[in-house]
Amino acid sequence: MSLLIVDDLRKHYGAQDVLRGVTFQVDPGEKVGLVGRNGGGKSTLLRIIEGLEQPDGGSVTIAKGSRLGHVPQIPRFAPGQTVLKYVESGLIEARAIERELAEVTERMGSVEGVELDRLVRRHDELQHRLEQIGGWDLSHVIGAVLGGIGLPEMFWEREAATLSGGEKSRTALARELVAGHDVLLLDEPTNHLDLRGIEWIEAWLRELKSAVLIVSHDRRLLTNSVDRILDLERGTLKSYPGNYPKYLQVKAERFESERRAYEVQQDFVRKEEEFIKRHMGSQRTAEAKGRQKKLENLVRLHEPYDDIRKPAIPPPKVERGGELVLETRLLKGGYGERVLFKDLDLRIGRGQRLGIVGKNGAGKTTLLKMLAGRTRPLAGEISFGHKALCGYYDQDTSELRADNDSVTEMRRVKPDWTDLECRSHLARFLFRGLEVQKQVRNLSGGERARLCLAKLLATPITWLAMDEPTNHLDLAARTSLEEMLGAFDGALVCISHDREFLDGLCTHILEVEDGAARLFTGNYSAYRARKLEADAELLAARDSARKATPKPTPKPAEPEPAKAATSGKVRNPWAFEKLEQKIMALEAELKTLNDSLLSEDVYKSAAKSREVQTRIAELQRDLDESNEQWMNWQ
Repeated sequence: MSLLIVDDLRKHYGAQDVLRGVTFQVDPGEKVGLVGRNGGGKSTLLRIIEGLEQPDGGSVTIAKGSRLGHVPQIPRFAPGQTVLKYVESGLIEARAIERELAEVTERMGSVEGVELDRLVRRHDELQHRLEQIGGWDLSHVIGAVLGGIGLPEMFWEREAATLSGGEKSRTALARELVAGHDVLLLDEPTNHLDLRGIEWIEAWLRELKSAVLIVSHDRRLLTNSVDRILDLERGTLKSYPGNYPKYLQVKAERFESERRAYEVQQDFVRKEEEFIKRHMGSQRTAEAKGRQKKLENLVRLHEPYDDIRKPAIPPPKVERGGELVLETRLLKGGYGERVLFKDLDLRIGRGQRLGIVGKNGAGKTTLLKMLAGRTRPLAGEISFGHKALCGYYDQDTSELRADNDSVTEMRRVKPDWTDLECRSHLARFLFRGLEVQKQVRNLSGGERARLCLAKLLATPITWLAMDEPTNHLDLAARTSLEEMLGAFDGALVCISHDREFLDGLCTHILEVEDGAARLFTGNYSAYRARKLEADAELLAARDSARKATPKPTPKPAEPEPAKAATSGKVRNPWAFEKLEQKIMALEAELKTLNDSLLSEDVYKSAAKSREVQTRIAELQRDLDESNEQWMNWQ
């Protein structure tokens, strides 16, 4: 039985039909991705399902007794409410079930017969429901979710209303993830998450028992975490089985099949019309009339539509400079007394592609602005190569002026361009017709991003510094941007949480974390594999160091005081032998797990990798405790 049924949903704004007869259903446990162009109606569809907006026609049906969850765009926090209390407030159903279970269990001991049978059935129903919503270990679930999305314990007792915008969004997301909804609606859940958080939520969604309908432009997430793709195009919806790569394959095959069928029918119609025209009024008039009647009753195929519109972004003209773009020596960055990184020596050459990664707040944007000459370092120096001209892309698009239209914004960087030149350039970025007259304040996030790119790529540069360039861009625009950057001859330094983007473009990864910056050769996947390998080597080194520690020399047995017979624990050889056997077993299992981290099927799967690393951490804690007992054995 489907949990969510959307039937013939219609919605229009003025003359624009946003939804035209949208129909689909979501079954229990199903993970469904919703894709489409920015402004194509995805968020409108979610808002109608959530009940925040009314459709012009059609219906939304949620199965009786099922709970629908969604993350509010602007979360509301009670005065004085902490992050932990807010997240726990999502567990209303689980807490109610726990209370009823306790009451039912208590009553079962005092009744018999039919009443006891009824209570046993109710007890089983409550247990089953609690298992469905993951409510047996609620404190562990809350801690895992908050830590996974980048809100460690230092945030839990903070007043939620005092958090930053991104932290508030993550708090609201955590509340819905732990609530155990039957159907969960997520609109771009990876916004405000760093790469670790994205990989964590990807694995969490895969294991989540709830059904999920997720809007996302993260191709790796759509590849690893969904079973089906819904494509919203020109107000109509088509369903494709499988994940994102399968969707691309099936969509291309379906379009080609529909195109051939349409062309065959058009060819048939053309020949029939020629025959009718040629033979009507001749000796074959009866045959011509028969064919005309059949043609009138023919079900005509519509010409298949494949929306291939995407920005035709041209690579910028690169000013010829030297082989060296920039070089840093003992670079130190931060704010006031807070140091984010230090002692960074970095050399970037012409044509090099560098991706900067790290946790939120680690200093990635600070470093990029220093390299681009936008801010000064706390210490150290940056030297630039011959004719090094930087084109800087700021993720918040704050350089745009709200009162300007697109043409006026273009003239800020190209004052000598005519109207025709500005419009022709903007058309490459999908600003056409009356769209170029819209004020910046009325542009969507994706349109603002495209306008910033249009301005940036109209200026002479030798290298690009880009802070989250794929934010707000839909899948078509992201693909176009990647194609442009692939053809760009200059150096590229970028911050991105899009793993496909980093894998396809970057030749080096710079990790900014824990007050230091480390350079890795290769793309993001190579960096992640190296990190897992380094973690395994560190565990192995710790294991070797522990084994190298000499065992304590047993002391000669001394008579125990008389009171020892009645107080304290007597350590005996048998117990000591069992402890050593336990240590050896833990070491063997740790070695097996560490070896598995290097296998392709583990390090390429975020879910498997997380599972193995979690088990390693548990075993390591157990081993440390056992080693401490062994070292202190008397």
